[in-house]
Amino acid sequence: MIVKELKDMKVRFLVMFFLLLGTFVLLVVMKDYTPALTEMLKNVPEGFLEKFGVTEDFIKKLSEWNFYIITQWYGKNLGQFVPILAIIIAFPIFAREIENETIELLLVRMSREKLFNVKFFAPLVFTFAALAVLALVPIPVSWFIGERLDTGLVFKYFLVEMITTYLWFSVTVFFSVISSDQVKPLIASIALLAGTTVLGGFVKTLSTLNTYSYVLKGDVTLWPSLIYTLTGVVFTYLSWRSFKTRDF
Repeated sequence: MIVKELKDMKVRFLVMFFLLLGTFVLLVVMKDYTPALTEMLKNVPEGFLEKFGVTEDFIKKLSEWNFYIITQWYGKNLGQFVPILAIIIAFPIFAREIENETIELLLVRMSREKLFNVKFFAPLVFTFAALAVLALVPIPVSWFIGERLDTGLVFKYFLVEMITTYLWFSVTVFFSVISSDQVKPLIASIALLAGTTVLGGFVKTLSTLNTYSYVLKGDVTLWPSLIYTLTGVVFTYLSWRSFKTRDF
């Protein structure tokens, strides 16, 4: 059953993994062009880039390896894709079996509890493994090219990325369990991510809803980490209760 689950997620998993790995390689290659970027940006009207937080000091710091990788890999490229990675892996896990009416056949061969555990945790473990490779790959690369990288900050980012992945994986699996086709859990998860990001970004009292402000900063602060982890646990439980009681 685990082998079947891994075969089902193989295409999504490999596409996302190598897409993100390729993004990191491209980012490393582009590092050598940051001095040229500095020269090009001198032609931009004064004050324009400051509106977006891109100051002259920020551009100069991009030539430093540690600052460049932390801000451009963890604070932008990888961080932005963490919730999307979790959603893309999770959305068809149960919905595909329900839509194709193969869930009844699977339930003949094993108990609901075992089936739920395999289908929930096997993709989650492999998503964590892929994230570990993507989040930690700058460390050996830094050693290889002889550059300094703040490994303590890297592991902080890795931790918040794991928590964010678990949160959105659990939310999406819940939508996958209660849906009868594969499109609805994908749309519902993306809509919820967009809605919570906008609400948290514009309403200060709801700022905790914005998981991007959490994952892009890499701050392992207590309450957001606890709230996101517990929310993931709640959605995992709701997924199990829905799967256990649903009439297939």
